[in-house]
Parts: sequence; C-alpha cells; structure tokens
Amino acid sequence: VAGLIGAALFYGDSMITPAISVLSAVEGLEIAFDGLEHWTVPLALIVLIGLFLIQKHGTARIGILFGPVMVLWFGALAALGVYGVIQQPEVLQAMNPVWAVRFFSSHPGIGVAILGATVLALTGAEALYAD
Repeated sequence: VAGLIGAALFYGDSMITPAISVLSAVEGLEIAFDGLEHWTVPLALIVLIGLFLIQKHGTARIGILFGPVMVLWFGALAALGVYGVIQQPEVLQAMNPVWAVRFFSSHPGIGVAILGATVLALTGAEALYAD
C-alpha cells in the first residue's frame, strides 16, 4: 500500500511539475507584454503539447533543441554571478558554515524549522527561474 501511494504521488508530481513550470514561465511574459493575461493558459497548453509531442522522439532530440539554450542561460547566470562577487566579495562570507553552527547553537528550537523552510525555498527555486 505504501508503495502504491508513493508511486501515485510520484506520478502526480511528474504530471503537475511541468505544467506549473510552464505556466509560471508564461505568466512571466505578462510583465514584458501588456494584454497577455487572457492568453496565459492557452500559451502554456501550446508549449506543453509541443514539448510532449517532441518528447516521444527521445531525449536526444530535446537535448539538441534545449542544450544550446541552457548553455547560454547558465553562462549568463555565471557571468552575472562573477560580476556580483567582484562588486561585493563579502557575499562569499555567506558560504562559511560557522554562521550556521552559531545560529543553531543560539536558536536550537527554531533552527530546525528555518532549515525546513530553507529546503522548501530551494526546491521551489525552479519557479523563480521559470519566471
């Protein structure tokens, strides 16, 4: 029973995650272009149908299509990140684990809740990238 429940949750998640990601990306277009509010759902459906039609040809075809786009995207993110670190190198202090140890030792109860919220925020970061 637990296996069936897990499989059902996995199947449901695999169906809803692409829809939410595409819908979020299309909603981001509303910021750039006025008057797209009523086109949001139809555009998301067109993108999803197109992706699922391409998907049946295998991941190689999708990789050929999206690979160069992703290289450009991650290259732009890397360049912006390096630029930001050069502008304010003190942001690298955030990677020091001593800050986490100090926080957990001074706030033992709330620390676990904040760690859980951080994990949820990181897993929801996909929606931010889609926008």
